[in-house]
Amino acid sequence: MIDVMPFIDLSLLLGLRVRMSYFAPGGDRAHEVQATTIVDARSRELIRPTDFTSDARDLDLPTNKEYTFVATNLRDDQSGPVELVPDRVDLAIYLTGWTLGWLLLWRVRPLPAPTDDPSPWCGARPGVAVIIPARNEQDALPHLLTRVTPHLGPQDEMIVVDDHSDDATARVATLHGARVITSPPLPPGWLGKPHACALGAAESSAPILLFVDADVQPAPDLVARIAQAVTAQPDVVTSIQPWHKTGSWAEQASVLCNVTALMGCGAFNPARRNAKATVAFGPILAVDRTTYDRVGGHAAPSVRSMHTEDIGLARLVGGAELYTGRPDTTFQMYPEGLRQTIRGWTRSIATGARFTSCWIAIATLAWVWSLAGGWITMPIVFPLSALQFWILGRRAASIHPLTVLLYPLAVLAFVLISLRSLVTLIFGRRVEWKGRDVDAR
Repeated sequence: MIDVMPFIDLSLLLGLRVRMSYFAPGGDRAHEVQATTIVDARSRELIRPTDFTSDARDLDLPTNKEYTFVATNLRDDQSGPVELVPDRVDLAIYLTGWTLGWLLLWRVRPLPAPTDDPSPWCGARPGVAVIIPARNEQDALPHLLTRVTPHLGPQDEMIVVDDHSDDATARVATLHGARVITSPPLPPGWLGKPHACALGAAESSAPILLFVDADVQPAPDLVARIAQAVTAQPDVVTSIQPWHKTGSWAEQASVLCNVTALMGCGAFNPARRNAKATVAFGPILAVDRTTYDRVGGHAAPSVRSMHTEDIGLARLVGGAELYTGRPDTTFQMYPEGLRQTIRGWTRSIATGARFTSCWIAIATLAWVWSLAGGWITMPIVFPLSALQFWILGRRAASIHPLTVLLYPLAVLAFVLISLRSLVTLIFGRRVEWKGRDVDAR
């Protein structure tokens, strides 16, 4: 006996319709069915005919089993209504990945506002040394310095370390009131940014060290908020991932890299209170000077040779408190377009994945898998993924509505960049960054 069970038909979207006839016992015709799938009613084994028209008795199916048609419609009035539901196995796999996506980026946390007087001349807070490693940043520096300098008090310091720039970085920094330090030639075993950070820390005296990338556009009260956070937890690294203001279409296409970076740190899921974060975000990183000196800071052998020195320092310290910058602390990561975007993410994404906990890495992969495959196997779920892509994406970056509608292309871009980064890491290839060859490891 062939049993017609109620399912949602997806064939109108998939374009895979099979027409066949069902015959009741005794050979009398009952109805015709258009189907995408035949399922063994007991074992749930799928039998997927591709394109044929036949009577059910011509399908050469074993007569001692019952079968279920995943039906489009029934062709005569005697068969009754068909309730539409998706294939249960595919739907369960998809919903698992989709749900994990919400959990991985359950809630973002901005850096808490100051509870005391945040004015720069308030003597209640400790001094902060704002250290900016800069290499060819003449265009970005004014946006950063004009936001920070007016909010510094007499206990604070502003230091720009000119990392062998060949543009007007030093002159621009001086014009905006920063103290400029020229970095000497790189010693053996050092990378440029860790060396610049270590030099800036050594030349400062404030009890709190705040390392900021030149392309960051911080909130006006960032220094006061950092001072409060570090004072409350001096034994960990305090770090902020700015909200990415995407510019070019290449940055739009790489939005998933920003999202998975937040997911992978493990700080924004419901279980974050039970997790000890040992990663950090390079654009904004602060630490108590006593803690910094105790572990060796950027001069530590495990940090000075890493292009992801933020992760190296957090692991050395043994913990991190992580925050997001939206809505008032932002940056534009790769304003130069496609080539810079690919090089930038290639340099960091696979290395960051190495230091992500196993279960978070698996959960993130399952979520990306649901984005990549869910709409192919069940196009009806496309709106669910697009909505999730929009909501989670905006927690990390600005997104154009067209990017949401074309989110499968963003998934493809993420997969290709991740594979490129992984190959670079495995084979020890070097990546060019800001005119230097950087070891991907």
